[in-house]
Amino acid sequence: MHSGKEAIVLIHGSDSKQRDSGRELLTEGLLKVPEDVVVTQQGPITIQGASGLQLQVTRHEDRSTRSLDVYEAFWADLIPSLTRMGLKDRVLGGLELLAYWLFSGVWKGFRQRKVLTTSIVSGLVLLLFWYTSTLILFFSALKQDPTFPAMALPDTTVRSANSMLRHLADVVAPAASTLGSWKGWVLLSLLMGALPVHRAVDVANLVHRYLTDKLMRNGVVGLRTDLRHRVHATLRAVVESGAYSRVTVVAHSFGAAMAVDVLADFRSSSSTAIRLVTLGGPLELLARRAEWFEKEIQRCADNGQLIQWIDFHSDEDWFCTKTPFRADDTRLIHRPIQQKASLGARMSGETHNRYLGDARVLQALLEPMPAPASEAPAAAPVSPRAA
Repeated sequence: MHSGKEAIVLIHGSDSKQRDSGRELLTEGLLKVPEDVVVTQQGPITIQGASGLQLQVTRHEDRSTRSLDVYEAFWADLIPSLTRMGLKDRVLGGLELLAYWLFSGVWKGFRQRKVLTTSIVSGLVLLLFWYTSTLILFFSALKQDPTFPAMALPDTTVRSANSMLRHLADVVAPAASTLGSWKGWVLLSLLMGALPVHRAVDVANLVHRYLTDKLMRNGVVGLRTDLRHRVHATLRAVVESGAYSRVTVVAHSFGAAMAVDVLADFRSSSSTAIRLVTLGGPLELLARRAEWFEKEIQRCADNGQLIQWIDFHSDEDWFCTKTPFRADDTRLIHRPIQQKASLGARMSGETHNRYLGDARVLQALLEPMPAPASEAPAAAPVSPRAA
């Protein structure tokens, strides 16, 4: 093992759509933002099938240098987009999604969690707005074509369903008619463009499918299984290469959920130290929705191979929550970030995407290896369901 070499494995959030786009954002921040070091780009690197980018870090204080390789565990190509599906799939999928989130434990402790409550309510409003617009489109199509939709159901069921839908269509006919005009389309387009509607719906759908391990279209494995396998493969390739003294897992947004899920079970014969840095993770929300995920958070914190877990969060970021672990264990650190942000920046999710360029985050990523972790057992977590 080369003691002077370190690596970062980035697990991007749901906003990343292209391979290595998240790594490029992180690398740009590392190259430009830190003031007490000089970071220079050396070139591409490949190790055990994982492709990365090699950087060199030079400290101003003592001119010491070390190598830092940056990798990305890309997973965006595996997730389905509900908002891009056909109209019938959107209607049925949206109904299932509304039921999943309305009738759940996320509403417990509603008054005690201001930021979490704001996040949930904002997301639900956007989901309801999207589903209402989807239903109007559906009813508008139904009024224009009596045979729509053609469902693979018994004839009697189809006739009953279509009859019911036509009655519902009569109720929303004024809205459907307005939407059919150019003014209606302009109004709807403006609203959809001004608010992160599609993003909120697709994230809610992703969380639903992940927490329930919903089968993918191939009908063989679930979404959680597929995503875990992808992230685990990249992380194991880097950790077990024997090339690094420390590997820092940087997980943004929903990537934090996958990082915790993978590291809860991650075991390796390698002596490489593993550090976790979560940025704007929705972990408390997920723990309230699924009991098994609450346990995964604690199992991750208890993993002996994890030398440190730094959790960055911001009250101005309405798409994240403070991770529900106690900071009594010196390995587990909460680092709140104060942002001067407008209401529009909070609603649009702009504050949620600032972490990879934040000087406080980048400084933490460039910190030298900490002292050996205490042998004291981890403190009991604060259950997110206790509120």
